[in-house]
Amino acid sequence: MSYHLYFLGLVIGIAAFVYLLSLYETGKEKVREMKKPRGADGPKSVEDAVDPRMVFGKRGARAPGERVCPLCGSLLTQFEGLYATPLKTDAGPKILIMGCRYCYKTGEGE
Repeated sequence: MSYHLYFLGLVIGIAAFVYLLSLYETGKEKVREMKKPRGADGPKSVEDAVDPRMVFGKRGARAPGERVCPLCGSLLTQFEGLYATPLKTDAGPKILIMGCRYCYKTGEGE
């Protein structure tokens, strides 16, 4: 009887190891995809240009207090601000962020 329990434990352990190994490999593949450079012609649309998950620190470590535009991901100095408009909604006042000087007013004299 104890032989069956040991064998069952061994099978469960091997299955758990193979599952964790596959998770590790898929994680490595996703990291490699994130590190690949974009094409030479650049992004096709705004959605391709900015991945919000990358803006909020998933890309790599940032220095504490470093300011980043939540729309385009540009690093901002302490003197650069965001363009925003206050909105009054049924849920209460909100602020609509339109971007920084790099993404909001593109094409106008820099």
